[in-house]
Amino acid sequence: MIAKAKDHKRILLIEDSPTQARYTGLLLEDAGYEVLIADTGAKGLELEETEKPDLILLDVVLPDIDGFSVCRRIRQRSEIYTPVLMFTDKRVDMEDKLDGLSVGADDYLNKPFDDREMLARVSSLLRVGEVIENLYSRLVSGENSYRKLRELALTDRLTGLYNRHYFAEELNKQFVLTQRYSTPLGCIMTDIDFFRDFNTLYGHPTGDWVLREVSSLIKNQMREGDIVARYGGEEFVILLPMTELQGAAELAERLRLEVEKRIWEHPSHGKLHITISFGVALYPAPYIKTADELVECADKALYQAKNNGRNRVELYCERV
Repeated sequence: MIAKAKDHKRILLIEDSPTQARYTGLLLEDAGYEVLIADTGAKGLELEETEKPDLILLDVVLPDIDGFSVCRRIRQRSEIYTPVLMFTDKRVDMEDKLDGLSVGADDYLNKPFDDREMLARVSSLLRVGEVIENLYSRLVSGENSYRKLRELALTDRLTGLYNRHYFAEELNKQFVLTQRYSTPLGCIMTDIDFFRDFNTLYGHPTGDWVLREVSSLIKNQMREGDIVARYGGEEFVILLPMTELQGAAELAERLRLEVEKRIWEHPSHGKLHITISFGVALYPAPYIKTADELVECADKALYQAKNNGRNRVELYCERV
């Protein structure tokens, strides 16, 4: 006999197969759990944020954002630790498991699964979640919390974007995943046109204001799963998992237009004219073999945009 859950824990099931979702949902409900179902990664992220489930069952393969990116995003933004059990349709090897564990998954279960094993793992992870929640509630709040310390280590203090160190880690992770699952990976390099003029004419505090304002605009335009970081000085880099070249180019052009048409009103110096240039590259490509080469190609395209007059988007090709 399957023991009933006594406290009606809420479980979020992120599964794109209607048949599998229905079967797993009924199994969990019969065991006494409340079940929320999402058929895409984006919907799953939305429900995770609004409904605060006690446990997440997450399929690796989803139609929009892969399960690894969903899990990574949950770990980045959530102050409450929610256990994640990842499902996969194939027998995973050690590298696949390490990918999942590296982005924050707590356990793996192959499909088709044994009903009793699945429920046992759910029960076990819920107990782990309760222990972690109790420990977390005892932590000192504010600047000494784990989240605050982690944010300080991973973000650029001036702009609030991820820093170059974090970007390098994510670049390598995403490059491995895109190679393994044959999905596209877009990269955009961008910087502020004539940025040194702001520092020369108005001083560094105004230059810092420009950096913060442009960073905020870029960050607000990002989609779930995109990664944007300050690469150095006035230069930013954007990583776009599961994005084709056209999609990356359209995002760059949308950002360019947003910056160009906005009225930039500085508190002391009035209206400032700000534009930015973009270089776009995509993996897979025959001339890109490593993650660093992907960024280098985007940087070369950015250099070409500068040479061609600035305030424009250039796509990398071998003749650049």
